Amino acid sequence: MVPLYIAAIAALMLASAVWRYRQRDMIGAIACLLMAVLAIWVMLLPD
Repeated sequence: MVPLYIAAIAALMLASAVWRYRQRDMIGAIACLLMAVLAIWVMLLPD
């Protein structure tokens, strides 16, 4: 079972990446996107 906090972190990082992209902060958007990908990868790992 995926802990709720990992799913929340992934959703927050995706939203933050979109927000930073819209603000034209490319470095911040890439950093948030990498964190979101890492959180999604952790969710997909087998227990």
